Amino acid sequence: MLVTRPLIGKMTDKIGARFVVIPSVIITIAGTFPFVFFDAVTPEWIIWVVLFLRGMGVGGISIPIMSDSYLGLQKSQVPAASVATRIIQNVGAAFGSAILATVVSNTLNGKEATAVNIAGAYHIGFTTSLIFMVISIIPALFLTNKLNDKVTKQLFQQ
Repeated sequence: MLVTRPLIGKMTDKIGARFVVIPSVIITIAGTFPFVFFDAVTPEWIIWVVLFLRGMGVGGISIPIMSDSYLGLQKSQVPAASVATRIIQNVGAAFGSAILATVVSNTLNGKEATAVNIAGAYHIGFTTSLIFMVISIIPALFLTNKLNDKVTKQLFQQ
């Protein structure tokens, strides 16, 4: 995530959150998808590379969304918005973790805790995560689009 953060801030300022978040979600999906197939014999270096890719994708999601949440606010509204966004982040993260833990737990319910069963349960957990990531593209379509604003300004100046 730290690798992408300096670039993400500049890109968000230049082109808007929409065209930063959507590719970041796609990168996160690409970095999550292999976890559906990893098993006990998957080489560690492959897991590291995939985690690095996934981290770069996740790094491009939170900053643009947070910066978009402050657009159009008056200075006096910023402290309340800051508290609200932190609460939403914390509750959302806990809720998402609880959902995935429940999926994994329910998948294992009544099964023997063998490596194959545990891996299968986590595969279903990662599949669930992928479904949520794909769905997250829909609200991302409503984020700011500064590219459209620049094109519109250029058309009207001519």
